[in-house]
Amino acid sequence: MPRLPIPSNPLDIINALRVLPPMARDVARMAKSTDVLNDVAKATAALPELREEMARVAKATEEISKIDARMANIEAAMPVLVEVQQHLSTLPDVMVRLQEQLDELSRGLEGLQASLQPIGRLADRVPGGRRAARMAAEQAAAD
Repeated sequence: MPRLPIPSNPLDIINALRVLPPMARDVARMAKSTDVLNDVAKATAALPELREEMARVAKATEEISKIDARMANIEAAMPVLVEVQQHLSTLPDVMVRLQEQLDELSRGLEGLQASLQPIGRLADRVPGGRRAARMAAEQAAAD
């Protein structure tokens, strides 16, 4: 460390000592002003980790657009689904009416079959009638 020259003139020493108190105040102010730099350093130490987290969040939010598109498709299909649901709600009543009609048709066919039996017996007596019945039976067996 270099040695500082000692002033030989006592007036120079007095003038130098007068500068020390304001200089000390300025140094104290600078120290106080730079204290905040420690806090800034602590706060900015987390920035790399924060940057990584933000990148992870950004990647995760990319999926939102895909989900949003899917939701839009579902939303677009909703009116059709509601209409189908309304039609499906009437299905049990329609099925009951259809069963009633089938039952009625079955009864009508049974009555028709019963009324045709005398005609069938008469057809068997007509020449060639038994042959037609035999051919019908053979055809049914072949199917």
